[in-house]
Amino acid sequence: MTLVAVGVSHHLAPVAVRERVHLDGPTVRSILRPLARHAGLCGLVCLSTCNRTEFYVSALDDERAGLAIERFRRYLVPGPEGQRLVHAARGGDALTHLFRVASGLDSMVLGESQILAQLKRAHRLAGEVRALDATLDLVMRRAVTTAKRVRTETGIGRRAVGIAQVAVEEAARRQDLRGSRVLVLGAGQVGSGAARLLQRAGAGTFWVVERGPRSRALGRALGGTVVARDALGALAGAVDVLVCATSQSAEAVGAEGVAALRAPGGRLLVLDLAVPRDVAPEARALAGVELVDLDDLGAAVRANLAARARSLPGADALIAAAVADAQAELEVRRAAPVIRRLVARTESLRRAELDRTLGRLEGVSESERAQWERCTRALAAKLIHPSIRYLRAHAADPARTAWAKEVLGLDHAEPG
Repeated sequence: MTLVAVGVSHHLAPVAVRERVHLDGPTVRSILRPLARHAGLCGLVCLSTCNRTEFYVSALDDERAGLAIERFRRYLVPGPEGQRLVHAARGGDALTHLFRVASGLDSMVLGESQILAQLKRAHRLAGEVRALDATLDLVMRRAVTTAKRVRTETGIGRRAVGIAQVAVEEAARRQDLRGSRVLVLGAGQVGSGAARLLQRAGAGTFWVVERGPRSRALGRALGGTVVARDALGALAGAVDVLVCATSQSAEAVGAEGVAALRAPGGRLLVLDLAVPRDVAPEARALAGVELVDLDDLGAAVRANLAARARSLPGADALIAAAVADAQAELEVRRAAPVIRRLVARTESLRRAELDRTLGRLEGVSESERAQWERCTRALAAKLIHPSIRYLRAHAADPARTAWAKEVLGLDHAEPG
């Protein structure tokens, strides 16, 4: 059995290519089994995210693995461009790649955790459509286990590098967020992410500026109030934290608007997470106002990424050990069919000889026959144990396996 990892990712393929080959869940569900049958594969898992679309494959041998790689190249990126944009690995290299992907070491943002949940969903989906074999199922489970160990035993995911998370951590350093009153302007991924993290940090009251369906949905999710843009005057002096994360090209909040939101004698923390900036830079000079923008957060992100990078050697060492363990387990499994034939042949001979012997004896009771059964079964197990141990130890050596089969008389034996 040969393992293969083949696909496109942010390392080689531009976003236009990644968008073109991206596969949603229903599509993956519909193509996995037909693809596996067409390519003559034993098992197939597809992981498709915004930054990668990859297939993890178990093939019967190296020849079929090579054919599968070429077929997937043509499937993903037809023509000569595929040779440049589609990456492929097999055997131990494929295992290492899969384990690094699961652990967030191959991600655009080092150590990101979302990829593990995505890989688990891909594994589960392949099982649901019966596109898994025992080998690929074992490999996927080992990848998940290894990724969890990497995250708990190294510092690869301990420092925040997402803008929303870093912003809320910075906010918590600057003031106590418990019971804070928060106004959210911009309900996209960054704005909604920051708002939810603020709620987890203890913020108590939320207003979301009405900008469309997403802002209304965020207001409901937070248990907050959706307010019209021209009704912000009603919130004068009532806001502790302002989160701005729109995608508009002009400033959304001027210095006067910021000053009006701050409670008299209180403090207002402004998190401007937009590009271009939503808040007028002059707001930084206002008394009682702290303005944090992406320039301020960039240093924290870079420092956290550097800290994660220092954990990379330890994570790679852990993965190398896990790959070696998985390969050893797979080699043992290669010997399983031959071992089954040996056990079946031994049991067949044992039964035949026992029946022949007991058939010549008169008056053998059921209890005596049971004793003979136990004795001969134990003797047979002890006799073949060294052979089983040898087959497992040399499962990766075809010459030794062939020699053992010849010596044991298994070349033409039927399995049971």
